[in-house]
Amino acid sequence: MELPIPPHLRGPQAYTQGEIPPFVQYTSPVATSTSSTGGPPLPLNLIARICSFITAPGDLARLTRTSRLLYYMCLPQLYESVSLHSYAEIRYLNGRPEGFGSGSPLMMALNGLVTGNQAAVVQCFRLWGEWQELGVEHFAKGRVPDNSMMLNILLRACVDKMPKLRDFAWELDCKPLKTLYQGLSMKSTLTKLTLRFPKSRLPRPSVVIPPIPSLKALRVIDIDPLCCPDDISLLLLGSKQLEDVRMHFSPRMRAEAEATLNFETYWGRCWSAGYTPKLKHLGMQNWYGVNNAGWNNLVDMPTLTSGCLLDCFGGATGGSANVYVDDTWKAIPQRKNGYFRTIRINEFSASLVELMSTSSGLEKVYIVSTTTFSTTDSPATSTPGTLPTPDLSPSPDASILSSIGTSYIQALTQSHGSTLRHLLLSDKWPLSSTQLSSLVRFCPNLTQLGFALGSSKPTTVRLLIPFLPKLYALRILDNEQLRRNDASVTDEERKVAMGRDMAEIEMSSLRWVGVGDIVYEAKGMLDDPESPCGQRREIVNVERVRVEGVEIWGLAAGDLMVG
Repeated sequence: MELPIPPHLRGPQAYTQGEIPPFVQYTSPVATSTSSTGGPPLPLNLIARICSFITAPGDLARLTRTSRLLYYMCLPQLYESVSLHSYAEIRYLNGRPEGFGSGSPLMMALNGLVTGNQAAVVQCFRLWGEWQELGVEHFAKGRVPDNSMMLNILLRACVDKMPKLRDFAWELDCKPLKTLYQGLSMKSTLTKLTLRFPKSRLPRPSVVIPPIPSLKALRVIDIDPLCCPDDISLLLLGSKQLEDVRMHFSPRMRAEAEATLNFETYWGRCWSAGYTPKLKHLGMQNWYGVNNAGWNNLVDMPTLTSGCLLDCFGGATGGSANVYVDDTWKAIPQRKNGYFRTIRINEFSASLVELMSTSSGLEKVYIVSTTTFSTTDSPATSTPGTLPTPDLSPSPDASILSSIGTSYIQALTQSHGSTLRHLLLSDKWPLSSTQLSSLVRFCPNLTQLGFALGSSKPTTVRLLIPFLPKLYALRILDNEQLRRNDASVTDEERKVAMGRDMAEIEMSSLRWVGVGDIVYEAKGMLDDPESPCGQRREIVNVERVRVEGVEIWGLAAGDLMVG
């Protein structure tokens, strides 16, 4: 009589679902069954589609430990974007330093990228934070400290193992070295580069950054001529595919009235070669230098469709110590119509009003309400050992700012009203009922609108908004008039009133509403017997992060790099 062979001796292929011991099923690194009912397995493309909606790194990491199938499916998504934070001091967790028994988390992460195969799927690589440079006195002796040199060698090894790298960001408080730049210049997939230069005045080697032929976006942060920044002029000349350049300068020069910036430092090689970069977007912040070149020599103006200028030319809110340099920028060159589409500024200037009046075609205008500098002189401009001299020049009062705002609004509505889709005005320009009525009449295609309320009649907005049928987001900026109007209204009363108004005037396209610092989302219809139409829109409070993708919120900050 032939005895049956036990299942565990037949091999794993002979097991049925009922024969596999539970402890094997629970600890198996691979799926042991397609489904609890033995049905057909899910298609791999459907599993991949489901996994694509998971964005939290923790959730992705847990999925990779679930089964071998999910490991191979989720690993590329988990390592697609790698962000490593460096700390200058040792951090402790439960009384023990991070990385106890091994190296720091940063070094162990870099070790994993160099020695493992995860670097092959990395597309975005960012380093940020503080790097503790040991032996900074070596800089004064003409030598780079060993730990900084080793960091760059290690990063070069990481970059060389990233064939899909398209976005690299260096945001440490030390500088990259030539060996890393050479590795980046050989990446044919790299399209975006972000560099943050240190703020210390230690003598450091200044590297001429080589061209990156595939580069499309360049963002440089904290440029200070006295802090040995690297030279980007060759990068601007040799990177022929550049479309987006953003340059953030240290606010120290403007605060100390030190006009050390010169366009020739950055565009000099382009001028010598007779080359004008064909940019689509140009952004600058904290520029403080004499106008010795003009805009027409910086970029190819017909291709430039978007610009962002923050704290660059003073205007009505500029400091008195900066007026001599800022006045050289009053003569803004005229340009042909039909190209410029987006502008983002935070300064009030009559020259800009004139430029807007003589042009047309603007689609998106964002007036940022925040400024880095006040009209008073910085203490840094006074002689050491003496009290700072007070600024005796009168600050622009509300009437002057309101007058400039009226000129801005008139220029925008009359010259660009038919094309405007996004409009964010300053909170220093409260709109009267007449101005708001004119804005709605001349700009019927607005989808996003943000303004400060100047009327004491809260019904004004309700009566005029129906004439903007495409409106998707409405933001009423915080000011004294808004606080007075809402002093006797609770949050629940406001939500009910807004819901009834939206249902009555049939504003189905309006989804986001901001009142001061509060953000609401308008959802579907609810039955409401007390409403004139018997229904009202459901209005719920949401966090500010939900509307960061909506431009009148996301681009309202004084950050050059957003957007």
